[in-house]
Amino acid sequence: MSAADAEGATQACAVPRVLVVDDERDMLEILQDFFESEGYAVAVADSGERAIELCKHGTFDVAITDMRMPGIDGLHTLIGLRQLDPRLPVIVVTGYASDDTEQRCRNAGAFECIQKPVDLDDLLRLVGAAVQARN
Repeated sequence: MSAADAEGATQACAVPRVLVVDDERDMLEILQDFFESEGYAVAVADSGERAIELCKHGTFDVAITDMRMPGIDGLHTLIGLRQLDPRLPVIVVTGYASDDTEQRCRNAGAFECIQKPVDLDDLLRLVGAAVQARN
C-alpha cells in the first residue's frame, strides 16, 4: 500500500468532524448530542468568533451555523470559515429567512441555507451530503 493509499484509507475511516455554531446553549447541546449519537465528532462554538478560532486550530468536515448571533453573525461566520478553509461546507440555519439572506449566503459559498425549526433527520442527511461533497 502506497503512502497515498494509506492516507486515503485513514481519511475514509476517520470520524467526520462537525462544527456547530450557535449562541443558544440549548441548541448547541441538542445538536452535539444528536450528531455524537450518529457517530460524528462534534465541536461547539457559542459565537462566530469562537468558531473561526476553532477552525484556525483544527479541521472540520462540515460546519453548521446559526444566522442571528451577537457579534459576528452567521453570514460573516460563513465568510470567515471559508477564508480559512475554502472547501469547508457550511450550512446556515436561520429563523429569519428571506430570499436576500439566502442569496447572500449562497454567494458567500454556503453549502445550504435552511430554516428553523430544523428537522434533525433532514439536517443529518444534509450533513452527510456535505461530508461526501467535501471528500
